[in-house]
Amino acid sequence: MEPEASAALRREILAEIDATGPIPFARFMQLCLYHPAHGYYTRGVGGGSGRDYLTSSGLHRAYGAMVARQAAEMWRALGAPERFRFVEFGPGEGHFACDMLRAAASEGLFARALEYVLVETSPVLRRRQQERIGRLAAPPAVRWADLEELEREPPFTGCLFANEVLDAFPAHRVVGSEDGLVEIHVAAEAGELVERPLPLRDPGLAAFLESAGIRPEADQEVDVQPEAPRFIARVARLLANGWVVVVDYGYPAEDLYHPARRRGTLMAYHRHRAGERFLDRPGDQDLTAHVDFTAVTRAAEAAGLRAAGMTTQARFLLALGALEHFDRGDLREREALKDLVLPDRLGGVFRVLVLATATAPEGLRGLSEPWRRTRPEVETESSGDREVPAIERA
Repeated sequence: MEPEASAALRREILAEIDATGPIPFARFMQLCLYHPAHGYYTRGVGGGSGRDYLTSSGLHRAYGAMVARQAAEMWRALGAPERFRFVEFGPGEGHFACDMLRAAASEGLFARALEYVLVETSPVLRRRQQERIGRLAAPPAVRWADLEELEREPPFTGCLFANEVLDAFPAHRVVGSEDGLVEIHVAAEAGELVERPLPLRDPGLAAFLESAGIRPEADQEVDVQPEAPRFIARVARLLANGWVVVVDYGYPAEDLYHPARRRGTLMAYHRHRAGERFLDRPGDQDLTAHVDFTAVTRAAEAAGLRAAGMTTQARFLLALGALEHFDRGDLREREALKDLVLPDRLGGVFRVLVLATATAPEGLRGLSEPWRRTRPEVETESSGDREVPAIERA
C-alpha cells in the first residue's frame, strides 16, 4: 500500500498535470524531493536512519574529524584569523556536524575562531540537528541560517562544504533523436503517471546544453542539472577569502556524457535497492544523478574562484590521516572506515572538488598524495531494481 504522503503528493502531481499538461521530469523530481509537505528530503526520510541508503558523513566519525583537520589547516594557512566560518549545506541528520565539532574542539585556537553555520531547508531535519548538536559538551559557535540570510551578510573568510548536495538537484532528462533533442516529461494516462518524450522547449536549457557542448547521439539519454553549477556560482559570492569543498559522485563532462553511456546516471533508491522506476513512490524514494564536475568548475571560475584540485574521497581522507582511527573501534567500525577509504568502496566512488578564492593559499594537505604523509600534524595552544550493498549510492 502506498504511504499516505506519497499518495497525497501523487494527487498533487496529477492535478498539476491536469492543469498545465505534462511536466518536465526535473519538475517532477523537484516535487518528489522538496515539496513543502510531502518531499522526500523535506520530511527527513531515507539516509538519516539508513532506511534507503547510507552516506559517508554518517558512516564513521573519521569523516568529520578529517574535514575538521583540513579546515584547521585552512585557518592556519590564512594566518589564523580571529573568525573562520564553516558553512555546511544540506547537513542531514547532523552526524557530520557533531563529528567535526568534536574534532575541532581538540584543534586548539582554531576551535575559538570557528563559527559553524548549518544551511538546512527542512524544518524536520533542522530540529533533529539542533537536538543532536545541543547534546555536545561546549561546542564552538553554532547557528542555523538560510542561504538568503547569508547573502545579505558581508563576504567572509572560511570554507563552504557541500557533501552529497549537488547530486540531488533536479535533473532534466534529455534524449537525442533524428529530429532533434527531446526531453522526458511526466504525463498522466488513466490516472497513472507515465513518461512521455516531448520536443525540447526550454530556451534556457537549450542554451545550457549548447554552452556545455552536450550533444547527445540518437537514443542517448543525458541527465542535466543546470541548477548545480548555478548554486556553486551563487555561494561562491559568499566568500571573501577561503575555499569551497564539494564531495559527491560524478565525472568530468567528457566521461559523464560519453556516447557509450546510453541511459544516463539517474537512479532511484529505496530500501537499499537501486532501480529505474522513477515514477514509483513519489516523495518516498530518493532520486539522484551524477554530478557534472566540468560544469561546476566552469561556473565557479566564472564567479571568481579557481580550481585548487580534485581527488577521490579515499585519497583525501588518507592524506589527512584517517588510518589513525583504524585501531580505535570494534570490527564494525573498522569495516565502516574501510567503506570510507577503500578505492573499491565509497572511497573510490566519491570525488572531492576543492575550489578557492584568488588569494587563498595553495597546497592543502587533503589534496596531497596520502603515502607521502607519515604522522598527522598536531596543533597546540602555542602554535598559531538490483540489489546493492547498503553503503553504495552511486
